[in-house]
Amino acid sequence: MPRPALRSRKLRRINVKTPGGRNVTHYEKRISSRPRCAICGRPLSGIDIARVKTKHVRGLTVSRPYGGYVCHRCLSLGLRLAVRLATV
Repeated sequence: MPRPALRSRKLRRINVKTPGGRNVTHYEKRISSRPRCAICGRPLSGIDIARVKTKHVRGLTVSRPYGGYVCHRCLSLGLRLAVRLATV
């Protein structure tokens, strides 16, 4: 049984065959993917990928409404729709 720190699914499990012929499990850190838009799924521009991997907060957002969550195209479309619905 692995030690308690390795029992969570935070670490990726990889089965490796050693030169001696044994099958062992290696645990490695999961690689974080590039942040994507919540609406269209397009990768977000303006967010530093190195900051995402190290979890620094300063590089994870963009200084606009819904920055770091919605891409600029979906945001402009949403703002246009909101203005059109508000004027009706």
